[in-house]
Amino acid sequence: MDHRELWKTIFGDTDEYIDFYFREKAAWSKIYSKYDGNELVSMAFFTPYEMVYRGRECICPCIVGVATRKEYRHRGYMREILKRGLAEAAGSGSPVAFLSPVNEKIYEPLGFQGVQCRTGLEVTGRRRKYYEVRAFLDLGQDEKERVAEFASKRLRVSGFDLYRKHNVAYYELLQKEMEALGGRVAVLWEGGGIRGIVSYIHEDESYEVTEVICDICNGQRVVETVCAYVAAGEPARVVFSDGEYLGQVTGAGIVRKREKKPYTMLLDLGENGKTGGLHVYINDIT
Repeated sequence: MDHRELWKTIFGDTDEYIDFYFREKAAWSKIYSKYDGNELVSMAFFTPYEMVYRGRECICPCIVGVATRKEYRHRGYMREILKRGLAEAAGSGSPVAFLSPVNEKIYEPLGFQGVQCRTGLEVTGRRRKYYEVRAFLDLGQDEKERVAEFASKRLRVSGFDLYRKHNVAYYELLQKEMEALGGRVAVLWEGGGIRGIVSYIHEDESYEVTEVICDICNGQRVVETVCAYVAAGEPARVVFSDGEYLGQVTGAGIVRKREKKPYTMLLDLGENGKTGGLHVYINDIT
């Protein structure tokens, strides 16, 4: 069994998505592995991301693909490879490491702390389209630069202590990821001005908007427009898992939901090891 086969066995992702991940992300990730003879039994991927931490740009590992074959669990293999990866990340100067846990209890003994519990929206019913919607992949280079600057400016002024750097490369990779999940990155325009940037996926007759960046005052119209766009004007159920900029959105058919477990856990790789109270904005899927 190789890394791809173990990923498929444990996580059950589609072949299209696994193709994307191993082509676009695993290729530049540091993969930590545990073998029993020639048999791969445990693995973890440390993917280096461009981040902004306390106002400074840096590289931090996002830990994904943490998996151990069922018959080899409870032997400490996962802990062994995670500690090795974290030590190397600290040695390379990364200030923090982060992950999105299936079970946060697995990572708490290593010092990880929950820092981001997202509040999202579930929207049902027919909606009105207020803005023009254009796919990111159809934009020219100058327009893509404008999109990246729009997002970066709003992240800078929002007071986040940690977030992914939203440059053109970020959105080009995000577009590929959304495509592998049946969705896309879309940009909302009005009179030549950007009103919002969203990414969404489409699986099993359901739409999930994984990231929304907009001015809070435009959140209502952004939500309405996105719902009308993805459902082609027909009534639909759309889940907005990222509601950071949607705090003022209300109305019939709109339900606000807060996740019960942390979406993001963080480990300070410095000396103090404390990450409590940080304002974090991360919506990466893998």
